[in-house]
Amino acid sequence: MFDLNLRNYGYLELFVCIVLNVLGLIFIQSSLSTTANRLISQLMISIVSLMICIIISFLNIKKAISRPYTFFWLSVISLLVLRISGTAFGRNSVRWINIPIINSQLQPSEFVKLFVILFISKYIEKMGIMINRFGNLMKVISLFAIPFIMILAQPNLSSSLILLFIFMAMLFSSELDLKWFIGGATTALVIILSIYVMAVNGLIYSLPILQDYQKQRIVSFVNPTEGDQGTYQQENSVTAIGSGKILGKGINNDSTQSVKNGNWLAEEQNDFIFAVVGEEVGFLGSTIIILLYIFLVVSCFVIAGRQREVYRKLICVGVGTWIGAQCFVNIGVATSIIPNTGVPLPFFSQGGSSLLSVYMGMGFVINIKREARV
Repeated sequence: MFDLNLRNYGYLELFVCIVLNVLGLIFIQSSLSTTANRLISQLMISIVSLMICIIISFLNIKKAISRPYTFFWLSVISLLVLRISGTAFGRNSVRWINIPIINSQLQPSEFVKLFVILFISKYIEKMGIMINRFGNLMKVISLFAIPFIMILAQPNLSSSLILLFIFMAMLFSSELDLKWFIGGATTALVIILSIYVMAVNGLIYSLPILQDYQKQRIVSFVNPTEGDQGTYQQENSVTAIGSGKILGKGINNDSTQSVKNGNWLAEEQNDFIFAVVGEEVGFLGSTIIILLYIFLVVSCFVIAGRQREVYRKLICVGVGTWIGAQCFVNIGVATSIIPNTGVPLPFFSQGGSSLLSVYMGMGFVINIKREARV
């Protein structure tokens, strides 16, 4: 079950994961709303997640995912359990399962991202060139659509969209003809433009797919007004980042002009942790952190490009897209590039489910790099 070959081990990738994790702990501690107990809890989760990552990196990956449908059913069953006995958090979004033994909560959607990557990668490999048959392509899309719709219905639009980005990237890296992507891209562009036009003209409230608060966020982003409750979090985040200037105000600073210290930031230890980063270490520190993320994403794609087996390549593409898309959305929200939506920053934000699942994903990537025979 375990292969201890270390010749091609991803030491640098693992080191960058640890550096980002440690930096995340530092900025979580700096967040005013985080108590010592919550920090200790995050530290313990970090240690456990790292250990699981290392264990996965030494698994015989071919045996570990020899039954890909297991991951499909893990996705569906975990989301069904969530639907039946999940815990709601704000706006009736049912996203967490209570784990009484350890007195903690689990967010299944974070693990479903990994499960879908492992399942779809093997399924696409099995189809090969035959994926270009309409019926076969519909089978792949239908299987993906089940966990996608279940996450969307929580409601959790941000996680479902990230899952969609992952799926599209994996399809693009398969043997699927370009014509399918041209059609898909055209359809996506039409949908985005339609939503924009509807938001500008106030017609978006008649759209049944989105929740009311989601519609309000889009309208506020497209047509912001002074004192708009839909954008105030992002406005304060941008103010905090801009106030850090080049070098920042310092970690744990006691500046009276700090946006963070004035309690103007919401979810500063989670969704808006990049605002704390920008204020405390400035443009230079923020750039270094972004470059570390870029390194991880590029490493995943480089490792993917060196694989002969399709499923190994697609796992790396999936994990790389996952980290890249989630970073873009989190930082994009904090800098007001995209509408407000709650997504954790990988390895950085407080939360055990996100941290553990991303560490597990990188464990598979490091495993694939270690097993490479190129």
